[in-house]
Amino acid sequence: MFIIRFIFYFTLSFAIMCIPIGGGRQVFDKLYSMVTPYARDAAKVTKQKFSSTKRYSKKLYSNSEPSLEEDQVKSKMAAVKKKKSIIKENGPADDTYSDEEQERLRRALSDE
Repeated sequence: MFIIRFIFYFTLSFAIMCIPIGGGRQVFDKLYSMVTPYARDAAKVTKQKFSSTKRYSKKLYSNSEPSLEEDQVKSKMAAVKKKKSIIKENGPADDTYSDEEQERLRRALSDE
């Protein structure tokens, strides 16, 4: 049933479009000349939207990929140099305790 209806409507619309309206032109030619500027504008806008979407998608995808570059440590920011500069600023550490301080530490540690 669908095929019969399709063939009927296609033939009917084709016959209507072929009706001559004067000057050797048909209804189809008149409609084509009226619709062409709008169709070109629609195609132009669609092409621009696709290109902007493509650019945005590429930018989005490139930002989502992890970089394959290896991590690098700059020598000026290395922890060894920072530690040395801290020691120089504060002077040598006081690691020696008096006998009284050592006794207090032993008692404090043994209580726990």
